[in-house]
Amino acid sequence: MTAARANSFAAAPNAVPAWFARLPLVRRVPPVWQPNPRVFLTMVPVLAFYTLTKVTSAEIAIAGGFSVFTVVFLLTRGSPMLQFVATYGYTIAVGAALVGIGLGSEKAYLAAGPASDILIVPVYAFSIVRGWPLIGAVGREVAPVMVGSLPVNAPVFVRLTLAWAAYEAIQGAVFTWMLLNLSVGEYLIWARVFGAPTTAALFLVSGTLIIRAAKCAELARAPQSRLVGLRG
Repeated sequence: MTAARANSFAAAPNAVPAWFARLPLVRRVPPVWQPNPRVFLTMVPVLAFYTLTKVTSAEIAIAGGFSVFTVVFLLTRGSPMLQFVATYGYTIAVGAALVGIGLGSEKAYLAAGPASDILIVPVYAFSIVRGWPLIGAVGREVAPVMVGSLPVNAPVFVRLTLAWAAYEAIQGAVFTWMLLNLSVGEYLIWARVFGAPTTAALFLVSGTLIIRAAKCAELARAPQSRLVGLRG
């Protein structure tokens, strides 16, 4: 990793915008758990694509989804990890749609779920090898208040990146088995029964561990700050 890139990752992230923090629903969320509002933009291209597939041809759905993706990509300039999330999700969705259309198979279309789980695992591994674990890199843009001034390669991010990689691999394997052995209707039900609560639980555990690590880092820096002040 270059020094410039390392410094950009190490810099303290921006706080959540004031207009977003003032929204009635967001105000009920503790500030440390409030996300960067731009993270919601990363979901729009896939949602637009899937919505269009229900009302129009696949070609128009892909064109419409790509148009929305282009807008989102421009709006998230300066947030490379959010751009990565948007690009990754949209690419998997369109790829699965094309395969599903080519094979005339709904299950091939639904394979976007397990495919995205399995294909992200090498990305997690590569990010750790490169010294910027994915959870740390994404976390600084998705939840800047929660992360605080923790460096991108903090031990908690390394451990959580490994945990998420293992979870994605297991979930991908479970979803693949479901897709191969259940009907489309059964898969849609059981995939949500399995995926939603486990993902929510891991998000909660991850957030709790990050907050704890950020507080410990602040406490560790406090005596040093006082010492520097006394010397000054």
